[in-house]
Amino acid sequence: MKRTRRNSGFSLVEMSTVVGIIAILAVLAFAALDVLPQRTRLTGGALEFAAAISSARSHAYGRNHRVVLLLNADTPNLGNPIQYWVVVDPWSNMTATLRANPGWRTLSDLIPVAPAPAGSEYPLFDSGHFNPSVRLYDRGFVDAVGRVAHKGCTADLKSKVGLARGPTDGTSTFPPPFCFVPNDTPCTFCTNDGAADEPRRGAIIFEPDGTVSFTDALGNPSPDGSASISFRPMGGGGSDSVQAVVITNTGIVRTFSAHR
Repeated sequence: MKRTRRNSGFSLVEMSTVVGIIAILAVLAFAALDVLPQRTRLTGGALEFAAAISSARSHAYGRNHRVVLLLNADTPNLGNPIQYWVVVDPWSNMTATLRANPGWRTLSDLIPVAPAPAGSEYPLFDSGHFNPSVRLYDRGFVDAVGRVAHKGCTADLKSKVGLARGPTDGTSTFPPPFCFVPNDTPCTFCTNDGAADEPRRGAIIFEPDGTVSFTDALGNPSPDGSASISFRPMGGGGSDSVQAVVITNTGIVRTFSAHR
């Protein structure tokens, strides 16, 4: 009998199925590639900012002089990246300088007041800025995690947590022992709410004895003994991409992610 050869090709249905699967995978891959760089830049910026805070505290303690971290987080409409400067405050007059220069946007705008000699400048220790696609999260970290209190943050814990000095009216979003760190605004110590293109600005002051305090852009001290700053990426990722940097009055710095 004559042996016949069977056609080993694919049918039209099989080819269509394979092409459809490839198309779906391509779309998913493109979406992931669009979001991942945003999250990477956000994570890298938050970690860099946390490192700058820790370095400033160490510098103040090791060199026995006050160090100040200045933050300017322009709104998205202004288009400028989040910037920070770490400066030495040899005259311990930064709060007075902030009051005297209420419209400051950069370090060059802050002209030291007395007792600094005329023509003086604050020595720059460090500076940096986030990627332009990274902004503050308008509603604060508590909104990004669904306004659900952490299970470990009970009422009994309030009297035992010694990290925060002053009012402990946070919303218990962070885990113990950070339960009572304020977290319902983008920057808990900054001036302005971002409306009308007003930038959010503030300062973190590191004393030689290791303590940390917070002030707004006008030099007004924060009543809270701890603070949080919440960041988000623009153009990719939702609220689960938000990250927060927490600073306490004892100098402890931690980063938290809304992704669970």
